[in-house]
Amino acid sequence: MIRSLATTVLALLLAAPAAPVRAQDDLARQLIDSCVGCRLPHDLHGRDLHGLRFVGSDLRDTDLSHANLRGAEFTGANLDGTRFDDADLRDARFVGVRLRHTSFARANVEGIRFVGASVSQGDLDGPLGRTILRDCTGCSFAGADLHDADLRGIKIVGANLHDSNLAGARLNDAKLVGINAHNSDFSRADLRGADLVGANLHDSRMSGATIGDAVLCTRNHGDDVTFNDDDGVYQRTACANLRGVDLHGLDFRAARYCVERYGARDERDQRNDCRPVTRQELIDYAHADLTGALAPA
Repeated sequence: MIRSLATTVLALLLAAPAAPVRAQDDLARQLIDSCVGCRLPHDLHGRDLHGLRFVGSDLRDTDLSHANLRGAEFTGANLDGTRFDDADLRDARFVGVRLRHTSFARANVEGIRFVGASVSQGDLDGPLGRTILRDCTGCSFAGADLHDADLRGIKIVGANLHDSNLAGARLNDAKLVGINAHNSDFSRADLRGADLVGANLHDSRMSGATIGDAVLCTRNHGDDVTFNDDDGVYQRTACANLRGVDLHGLDFRAARYCVERYGARDERDQRNDCRPVTRQELIDYAHADLTGALAPA
């Protein structure tokens, strides 16, 4: 009842031509920020909605073009058909949202982040896909067809890529930490500079892939297998899971083992202590069958 009343008041407010725009925006901000699971009006274009929380909001087919949404957070919102064209989305966060035919044309997406978003194949093929893949943690791309795509520098930590096609994709410098890519196709993919620590590549196809200096292993601070008496902390080696992958012909000689620096203030500093990964580490921790591969010492 209260939710329905708030939605009605908001719709009437935004439709009222007599009220000053600033007053409309102020009241609209209060109503939106306090309304959980509300169906919001279709026309919110040009509104100042910066820093607001859209929790469970139904924004299907809503026009948010030219809106100021800097620092806004969308949690569990339905954004099917929502238009963010030309909007200011700097530092906005999208958590657990549904994205189908959502448009971000010409929007300012600097610092935008997605967490646990659900995205359709059709949207991945277009501009929306490029926006989401910039920084998407725990997002679902299962079964996606991204063959021959330019995915350089993407950041999809913990994403689900089960049964996906990334054959021929350019994944240079991509952050693929902890992804689930079981039974996916990475044949001919360029993985130079990519971070694959903790990636599940079990039974994936990698024929003709370029490994180069990809990061395959790290030593994290936490639960562990070894104890360092010098600094008094447990440290654990974690690698990509290469179990069941045919590695014939692949060159691992430049692949890296990088140590995450404890307390690093900048993400760029977190893994700058690197060395070549060893053959034994690939066997013991990555579960790699290096038969026919060019392996390190």
